[in-house]
Amino acid sequence: MGEIAPARTDRELAKLRGSARTERELSLLRGAIDADVTELRTRISRDVDPRRLARRQPVAFFGTLGSVIAVLGFAVASRVKSFRRSRTETELDQVIQRLGGRLDRLKGRTRKRFRESLRKEIGEVESGPRAKQMFWETATAALVSAATLLARRFASRMTADEELPDSGR
Repeated sequence: MGEIAPARTDRELAKLRGSARTERELSLLRGAIDADVTELRTRISRDVDPRRLARRQPVAFFGTLGSVIAVLGFAVASRVKSFRRSRTETELDQVIQRLGGRLDRLKGRTRKRFRESLRKEIGEVESGPRAKQMFWETATAALVSAATLLARRFASRMTADEELPDSGR
């Protein structure tokens, strides 16, 4: 049969485990890493707390909150407005019949494209003057850009390190 492998000497085992100095250095590094991770978790829990953020930077906090509410309000308003304007298939068919059209002669995709183009044309007519629409789009874009600026400033203030000394700004 086979031979039994000889046991390793204590010296070989010490080489495999590493020196005592290396082990001490590793344990010190592990302790330092654990302390840093604990500090980071503490700072994250402090920085995420909305009450603390509102106390520390009220203008940025409420500006961001107002921006989020404004964006959500615009989104909901545009959805409601587009839903009210949308025409059903039967309404479009009634418009076509009133104008003397023969929609039943059109087949499949052609009928669908015709309805979509008619829906688009009616939407353009009902949307009102272009100048008024352009004004509102410009105002909305300005508000969104202002909200973005406030959010960026808020984010930069949140991520700024409080413990570093201020540079000569």
